[in-house]
Amino acid sequence: MAETLHNAAALAGDLPGLLLQAEKVAHSFMKGVHGRRRVGMGEAFWQFRHYAPGDSARDIDWRQTAKRDDAYVRELEWEAAQTVWMYRDGTDSMNFRSSKNLPTKKDYAEVLLLALSMLALNGGEQVGLLGTDLAPQSHYNSIQRLFEYLPHQTHLSETGRSVAAKSHVALFSDFYYPVENLTPFCEKLALRHVQGVLVQIFDPAEQTLPYKGRVKFIDAEDANGAIIMPQVEAVRVDYERKFEEHQKKLGTAARAWGWRFLALSTATPPEQALGKLYDMMTGE
Repeated sequence: MAETLHNAAALAGDLPGLLLQAEKVAHSFMKGVHGRRRVGMGEAFWQFRHYAPGDSARDIDWRQTAKRDDAYVRELEWEAAQTVWMYRDGTDSMNFRSSKNLPTKKDYAEVLLLALSMLALNGGEQVGLLGTDLAPQSHYNSIQRLFEYLPHQTHLSETGRSVAAKSHVALFSDFYYPVENLTPFCEKLALRHVQGVLVQIFDPAEQTLPYKGRVKFIDAEDANGAIIMPQVEAVRVDYERKFEEHQKKLGTAARAWGWRFLALSTATPPEQALGKLYDMMTGE
């Protein structure tokens, strides 16, 4: 695996900047994850866990269940190739950054998506892009093809290639819309035993509203949505509370689907962010 990444780095001279950054992040992270085990669909026993809504009755270990008060599921180590489906929100709100020293939310999301794709491809999984007609890719050298197809992703949808049961999805967005808007898409996948992670990408200024005095806020996706605040300080506490409440709603919704939620500031080093995301995707 390390050799694959080394060879990729040697050939990376002509690759776009974001792809180079993603390769650097993946290479840096990969040094510390050799030998980790993960849950999946292989044949080697891994562990028992409590039965959860959405689990198939076929997965219940009846012998282990008979010894205890609750139903238990036998989990297996990941040996067969799986498909990880990725989505990066391409709407205008993702182009925001509060400082030239920070990446836009879109660039940050793309670096994480590509770095995670590199880890998945190196681990023998396939990687697909939701909402595109690109077939799931299975080789490390196809990472540039994934990068080239990213502009085809705009709004979250399952058009194009469908997500197979028991696949995995990672959704990168700021999720600045009602949580209920996610339900039809995510709930449908959860019913097919698809595991997922909602990754909220936000700029630090969007969390703390650090501005002072009279400020005009412009909605990036609605030309008529401008708001003028005569005194931003007066609404900061209420704004921070609502921001936190929205994150809690996203987390609650994710848990209801058997998924996970991860909130990431664009000020977080991408290597650190990838570590958190990797642990969530592998169930650690």
